[in-house]
Amino acid sequence: MFRSAYPASDQPRYVTRYVYADTQLSTHGGNVGRVSITSEEHTRLQQMADFLERCCNDLDAAGYDVISITPVVSGRTSYMATNTDLADPGHGYSVTDGLIVTGKLRE
Repeated sequence: MFRSAYPASDQPRYVTRYVYADTQLSTHGGNVGRVSITSEEHTRLQQMADFLERCCNDLDAAGYDVISITPVVSGRTSYMATNTDLADPGHGYSVTDGLIVTGKLRE
Protein backbone atom coordinates (compact mmCIF):
# COMPACT_ATOMS: atom_id res chain seq x y z
CA MET A 1 0.00 0.00 0.00
CA PHE A 2 2.73 2.51 0.99
CA ARG A 3 6.23 2.59 -0.41
CA SER A 4 8.98 2.50 2.16
CA ALA A 5 10.96 5.69 2.67
CA TYR A 6 14.09 3.52 2.85
CA PRO A 7 13.62 0.94 0.07
CA ALA A 8 17.11 -0.56 -0.30
CA SER A 9 18.44 -0.19 3.23
CA ASP A 10 17.51 0.92 6.70
CA GLN A 11 19.46 4.16 6.25
CA PRO A 12 17.57 7.39 5.50
CA ARG A 13 18.16 8.83 2.04
CA TYR A 14 19.06 12.29 3.42
CA VAL A 15 20.64 13.23 6.74
CA THR A 16 21.52 16.54 8.37
CA ARG A 17 24.13 17.26 10.99
CA TYR A 18 24.77 20.40 13.01
CA VAL A 19 28.37 21.55 13.38
CA TYR A 20 28.78 23.62 16.54
CA ALA A 21 30.78 26.83 16.75
CA ASP A 22 31.80 28.24 20.14
CA THR A 23 30.31 31.72 19.84
CA GLN A 24 31.16 32.58 23.44
CA LEU A 25 34.71 33.26 22.24
CA SER A 26 33.46 35.51 19.48
CA THR A 27 34.48 39.14 19.89
CA HIS A 28 34.38 42.14 17.61
CA GLY A 29 37.69 43.89 17.51
CA GLY A 30 38.79 47.17 16.02
CA ASN A 31 36.75 50.32 15.89
CA VAL A 32 33.87 51.62 13.81
CA GLY A 33 34.70 51.10 10.15
CA ARG A 34 37.53 48.64 10.78
CA VAL A 35 37.03 45.06 11.94
CA SER A 36 39.90 42.88 13.04
CA ILE A 37 39.89 39.20 13.93
CA THR A 38 41.29 38.42 17.36
CA SER A 39 43.38 35.37 18.27
CA GLU A 40 40.33 34.00 20.10
CA GLU A 41 38.38 34.30 16.85
CA HIS A 42 41.08 32.39 14.93
CA THR A 43 40.85 29.60 17.52
CA ARG A 44 37.05 29.44 17.17
CA LEU A 45 37.22 29.36 13.37
CA GLN A 46 39.86 26.61 13.41
CA GLN A 47 37.74 24.57 15.85
CA MET A 48 34.69 24.94 13.60
CA ALA A 49 36.75 23.91 10.55
CA ASP A 50 38.00 20.82 12.41
CA PHE A 51 34.42 19.88 13.40
CA LEU A 52 33.26 20.38 9.81
CA GLU A 53 36.05 18.17 8.46
CA ARG A 54 35.20 15.42 10.96
CA CYS A 55 31.48 15.67 10.11
CA CYS A 56 32.10 15.40 6.35
CA ASN A 57 34.47 12.45 6.83
CA ASP A 58 31.93 10.67 9.07
CA LEU A 59 29.16 11.15 6.49
CA ASP A 60 31.43 9.85 3.74
CA ALA A 61 32.33 6.77 5.80
CA ALA A 62 28.61 6.12 6.39
CA GLY A 63 27.95 6.16 2.63
CA TYR A 64 26.72 9.74 2.17
CA ASP A 65 27.78 12.48 -0.22
CA VAL A 66 27.73 15.98 1.27
CA ILE A 67 25.35 18.04 -0.86
CA SER A 68 25.17 21.28 1.12
CA ILE A 69 26.79 23.21 3.95
CA THR A 70 24.67 26.08 5.24
CA PRO A 71 25.85 28.61 7.84
CA VAL A 72 23.69 29.45 10.85
CA VAL A 73 24.20 33.16 11.51
CA SER A 74 23.00 35.43 14.30
CA GLY A 75 23.20 39.18 14.65
CA ARG A 76 25.01 40.91 17.50
CA THR A 77 25.38 44.48 18.61
CA SER A 78 28.17 46.27 20.37
CA TYR A 79 28.46 49.64 22.10
CA MET A 80 31.40 51.64 20.78
CA ALA A 81 30.92 55.31 21.52
CA THR A 82 33.88 57.63 21.24
CA ASN A 83 34.29 61.07 22.75
CA THR A 84 34.04 62.68 19.32
CA ASP A 85 31.05 60.72 17.96
CA LEU A 86 28.40 60.14 20.62
CA ALA A 87 25.65 60.26 17.99
CA ASP A 88 26.61 56.76 16.73
CA PRO A 89 27.01 54.74 19.93
CA GLY A 90 26.79 51.23 18.50
CA HIS A 91 26.89 48.96 15.51
CA GLY A 92 25.76 45.51 14.45
CA TYR A 93 27.63 42.55 13.06
CA SER A 94 26.97 38.88 12.39
CA VAL A 95 28.52 35.76 13.87
CA THR A 96 28.47 32.26 12.42
CA ASP A 97 27.05 30.09 15.23
CA GLY A 98 27.40 26.83 13.37
CA LEU A 99 26.83 24.95 10.14
CA ILE A 100 24.11 22.61 8.90
CA VAL A 101 25.58 19.81 6.79
CA THR A 102 23.25 17.77 4.56
CA GLY A 103 24.20 14.44 3.06
CA LYS A 104 22.56 12.20 0.47
CA LEU A 105 22.91 8.42 0.56
CA ARG A 106 24.98 7.09 -2.32
CA GLU A 107 23.15 4.77 -4.68
